[in-house]
Amino acid sequence: MEIVIRCVAEEDGDDVSSELFDWLVDDNNARKHAAPELLADTPGPNQLGTVAIIQLVLSGAFSATSLGVVIAQWREQRRVAAAPKITVTVEKDGKQFAVTGSDTGEIQRKLDELDAA
Repeated sequence: MEIVIRCVAEEDGDDVSSELFDWLVDDNNARKHAAPELLADTPGPNQLGTVAIIQLVLSGAFSATSLGVVIAQWREQRRVAAAPKITVTVEKDGKQFAVTGSDTGEIQRKLDELDAA
């Protein structure tokens, strides 16, 4: 299953996808079974400069649920560090959802729905 993720800070619209990418690369399971890649993307209407997306190809050993856990850990680390809230947008097979704020349960539910689709 291929998933594309974009992460944008709420306050200033900064692209923070590279921060999540670094977190995924540091996670042994994600690095081994999800094969994260950081790719250039076209900036959105409120963004300037370089924008990145994370492309993941999930294997059976790393499901959307596993991805949800890693994203939740990353978001919690950002919250503790008093970093601005972010919007995480996940896309699979043309279906897309966005979660803004720090509700890790919501992103897990959405990922589970994508995994079941």
